Amino acid sequence: MNLKDKVILVSGATGGMGEELVKLLSQEQCKLALFARREKKLKKLKETLESESTQITYKTCDVQHKSQVKSAIDHTLKTYGKIDLAILTAGILVPNPIQTFDSSIIKQTMDINFMGVVYFTEQLLKVMKKQHEGTIAAVSTLPDHRGVPGWGAYGASKAAISWLMESIRAEAKQEYDINVITIKPGSVETPMIQEYHRPGSITPDKAAKIMINGIKKEKRVIQFPIAQVLSIRLQDLFPPIAYDLLPIEQAKGAGYPKVEEE
Repeated sequence: MNLKDKVILVSGATGGMGEELVKLLSQEQCKLALFARREKKLKKLKETLESESTQITYKTCDVQHKSQVKSAIDHTLKTYGKIDLAILTAGILVPNPIQTFDSSIIKQTMDINFMGVVYFTEQLLKVMKKQHEGTIAAVSTLPDHRGVPGWGAYGASKAAISWLMESIRAEAKQEYDINVITIKPGSVETPMIQEYHRPGSITPDKAAKIMINGIKKEKRVIQFPIAQVLSIRLQDLFPPIAYDLLPIEQAKGAGYPKVEEE
């Protein structure tokens, strides 16, 4: 895939990997539509990165609201007339320790991480089916096969993305020539995990480069970094009794909050 002159939508454009993606994409001579909750940051990205060869439009969007997602799609179409590629990165990471297990954390996480992708996919499919082309790339997570102690809300929301993308990928391609890509990062040094030390984590700019290269190659699944890919997939082979013997605190990661029983 050549990204030159392509209309590229990015959700979660003002933080972590999303922001680094925008910086790299601005060098591809494409047309960018950026969406996030922080308007000042969106404005700054446009002022900093827009050039004669790269057009940028933006609009605030809270992905947990279906109406705002539809407005983002409408804004992109009004500005550029089409959408070639959508990269959906918006998400939150909130610990949910068993001592204070809280359904509201799970609901909020699912609303943002999973339903945000669902709302965008719903609108994008309408557009791309008419175009009979396009690419939807959604950010899931590398450990999407097994639950990780303390991170049930985040893991459940991201595993749901993996299942959703896989469930529509073949049909979208065969029926409408729409590419569906699942992006599965391991630990990336974004503000989201700055309090939790993760050995082997990579920088957001490196992650963004891997993602863009994978999208250009039209990979179905993009997963990284390789050392964590091998480690996680090996753990996926463990029987439940062996997996449950892994040290809990190690799985949670350094910096995980200490909480008292309610």
